[in-house]
Amino acid sequence: MRSALLIVGFLGILLAGCRGMEWKPPMQPSMVANLPLTERHIPAADVSALPDAPKDKPAAAPQAYYNLTAEECRALACRNSSLGNLVDATAPQYTCSGHNIASRYASDWVRATAAGYISAEARNRNAGAALSLYYRILELELKSDVLNSSIAEMDALVKANDVLAAKGFKQATDSHELRKQRIDLEAKRAMLRSGLLKLNAELKNLLAIDPGSAGFILPADQVKVVPDPLDAEYAVTLGLAIRSDLNLLRAVGNMTDHRTVPAVRQVMVGAVPGLAAVMQTFAPLQLLPFVGTVAKAEANALKKQILGLLIDREREAAKDIRTAIEEWTTARELVSIARQRFELNQDRVSDLEKRAKVGQAVELDLRKARLELLQAESDLIGEIAKWKLADVKAREVIGLLCDECGR
Repeated sequence: MRSALLIVGFLGILLAGCRGMEWKPPMQPSMVANLPLTERHIPAADVSALPDAPKDKPAAAPQAYYNLTAEECRALACRNSSLGNLVDATAPQYTCSGHNIASRYASDWVRATAAGYISAEARNRNAGAALSLYYRILELELKSDVLNSSIAEMDALVKANDVLAAKGFKQATDSHELRKQRIDLEAKRAMLRSGLLKLNAELKNLLAIDPGSAGFILPADQVKVVPDPLDAEYAVTLGLAIRSDLNLLRAVGNMTDHRTVPAVRQVMVGAVPGLAAVMQTFAPLQLLPFVGTVAKAEANALKKQILGLLIDREREAAKDIRTAIEEWTTARELVSIARQRFELNQDRVSDLEKRAKVGQAVELDLRKARLELLQAESDLIGEIAKWKLADVKAREVIGLLCDECGR
């Protein structure tokens, strides 16, 4: 009967709202487009009006930089997490705790406790994302310096090669090939500048820095690759103890009783997407006899569900931590290999410089060796950056980036 009344009322509202509307004919079906068939021909792009890129100077650099250490970046990211701040602002301000609280305060107790863990997890993730951007910016800034040196060395090589070719020396390199390599270096420089623009915009957003500011963020830390390995089992033990997502499940599991079931269920559905479709629920308590017995039964069932989810999450967290530690270890080994390549190229350059000092004609070989050394330096920078990204990921999955107060 109630459903019929609701439907009648809805139709009445709908019809009443349509009285003042002008009648319009139904939409006509789309006309079929008949395009003529033709042979395959795509005209080439016209770039004749585009000026040549400047060959003697790099793209304009920002006029100012913001010096930022990794610790400052981490702290700003923890403090300025949008989700963390939103959760803290909307959470109930409830400081009391314990299972002896009045029923009317039980919901606030659960929500306030859960908000603390959810906020901490959001801040930890925001710090991980910010530090990853920070070290990617550092990588591109260092590679940009190396690339500028490579372009200068390439220009000197082209000039020296042209002089030798003009004199008829057979060891001169193909001038056309060298100029192609010079253009490739210019393309890399343009891509680096574009990458820095994008990364700076993303990091400024995470740190709540004015996105309209013209300055670039300049990482101020010297990266030092640590020699000691990480203990994976200790990292797993630590992560399982301090991770906010796991402690949230432990907390709401301990808080679940006949008074807190609705609030706990709400927290669980929000924390675990898709859980609402499978979470066991009972009929509304106010419609059932023996309310106390049913409420306790639902609370016990909910506790079992939370415990099962916690076990699964702990197993997944342990796997993620071990994987992160393994990636950290592999990345550090690759840094060592890249350093060996760099040192090998250093030895080659030193040998050629000694031969040049005694008058041997090795200028072309020396400049090519310097270019290879600069490429090896760029490769080393890339491997160091990958190791730092693995280090940030390991600390994030363990839960070490922000404390419980969001610092």
